Amino acid sequence: MNNPLLNKLVLGTVELGLPYGLNNQSGQPSLKESFSILDTAFSNGINTFDTAFSYGHAEDILGEWIKSRNLKNKIKIISKLKPHVLNNYTDGIKAEYIIKKEITKSLKRLNLDQLDGYLLHSPFYIYLDHVVNGLKKSKSNGLIKNFGVSIYDETEALYAASLPVDYIQIPYNIFDQRLDHTNFFSLAKKNNITVFARSPFLQGLLLIPLKKIPSHLNHAKPILKELNEYLNRYNISPLIASLAFTLKNPSLNYIVFGNNTISEIKENLLVATNIPPLPNDFFSFIKTKFSETEKTIITPSLWKTPKKK
Repeated sequence: MNNPLLNKLVLGTVELGLPYGLNNQSGQPSLKESFSILDTAFSNGINTFDTAFSYGHAEDILGEWIKSRNLKNKIKIISKLKPHVLNNYTDGIKAEYIIKKEITKSLKRLNLDQLDGYLLHSPFYIYLDHVVNGLKKSKSNGLIKNFGVSIYDETEALYAASLPVDYIQIPYNIFDQRLDHTNFFSLAKKNNITVFARSPFLQGLLLIPLKKIPSHLNHAKPILKELNEYLNRYNISPLIASLAFTLKNPSLNYIVFGNNTISEIKENLLVATNIPPLPNDFFSFIKTKFSETEKTIITPSLWKTPKKK
């Protein structure tokens, strides 16, 4: 399918391996449902899938699907190193061995001979030369085609963009525009680094109705209300706004999105291929109003749920 916006989409698979997402009403999909979600993505032109060791059984599910559909040489898989697995290995040779071992285990689970990409899931590892060299070695050995890092903040992103990495995955959405205030995108372009933007829906926060916002996120209601009032004025759904804002950003090479159900992925694909004309002030409004959203809203790890009594 030759749609330039659809071609930017990468299917994330954390939802297939774990119960995930603020707006998740259906829980973790069954294996059959997972296969149907993957089938729908692939049949609609998506050939790149993002996964990780830490996404529960996501790698195993992908591997079963790849084998059953004979897709070994027809798709691209990006996975990530087990978090903190190198904490006790400061020696370069040992780190190189562990990286190779973890990649090999991922390849076995995925029924593949080579990964398109392999990312550090613990972003502080990007500062360690022996870790980066271990990834380079696995690339030169043909286990992976590209390597890089999944980052969480501006400092990590800027440092990674100064290195000879291939891929950097960043959080980016209507509320999280932190990297627009840095020279990250120009640096990544200069160094031929492919940028993957994850969390276009901010784990569902951008899509959930105001009345369903959990109490521990009440502090997000004022800006969500402001966004919804603007969108309602022009009859734009939060889904259209979220996808349009990321897909139409030329600095983002790919958008990693996830789904819990077949109906969700069908809706997302339909919207991505049929984004309607937007108001002239759409992008300027969002960039003006939400460019500096507080960190406790844009960082899911800071969403503190109430303690159970």
